[in-house]
Amino acid sequence: MNVHKLWEYKELINVNGMMFTSELISFLQNSLTMLQVENHFTHIQYWGQLYAVDFDYHIAVGITNDVLNDRKYFYTTDFKFWSLLPKPKKKYKLLSLLTTFPFRGDPSLKIKVLDEALEEDHPDRCRIMNEESRLAATISNICDEAEVCARGQLIKQPNGTTVISPSFYGLTSSEAKQLKSYLHVRQPQQRWNTNLLTRQDYNYSMDFLDSVDQDIPKGCWNLSLEQNGSIAYLKNLYWPGMTFFHRVRTPDAGFLYVGNGRKNLDVPFLL
Repeated sequence: MNVHKLWEYKELINVNGMMFTSELISFLQNSLTMLQVENHFTHIQYWGQLYAVDFDYHIAVGITNDVLNDRKYFYTTDFKFWSLLPKPKKKYKLLSLLTTFPFRGDPSLKIKVLDEALEEDHPDRCRIMNEESRLAATISNICDEAEVCARGQLIKQPNGTTVISPSFYGLTSSEAKQLKSYLHVRQPQQRWNTNLLTRQDYNYSMDFLDSVDQDIPKGCWNLSLEQNGSIAYLKNLYWPGMTFFHRVRTPDAGFLYVGNGRKNLDVPFLL
């Protein structure tokens, strides 16, 4: 979500229990503007908030050239110092899903994770990771599965670079009602011709990303239109607290996560 438009998006964000205060928005805009200038980022985005027992984590994303490949994630607990998140390891991405206790707010805290699927004498049954690694892994998991954008919001240039489209003017009312109009912000995992076979108006510069209507199981996304169909909200049932909002027929759109970082693994049994 664009940091410089937080005041404009305040009324769109403050729904379903979320509450962005004026004080929080001021802290974010001031500190993230400085972070952008210091690191020469082309774009700076507020990613969201993870609840913790002592101090909540606030997450930001800095983008230089390529929206998919040139992303750096930062976290803070006091809005004064933003720390760079390490690149998550695959083993930590798996361990973070097994962790049941809440974040504490201490990046250096050592965490013991018990994998009950392994036998008691297995050497890897009990693993140790610090909370910073768990934080990076959790954010990576949410990004892979739940961070989305509207169709046309990101475009691929002829040189292969993915950028934020300056000519994105929003989805139409009919497009906003369809799940295939919302795309994952990640490297494509489906075959390149998946969208080609399902869309008559296929355009590779916009449709190179995976659409959420292909996700399994069907029904793991909740799409709703509010205020007489002028605002679309998209939520992922696997990650409670994830919200994507879009004001129809305008460039206003954003992703936000506010939650405890726990994945709801019971979704397949609830649908």
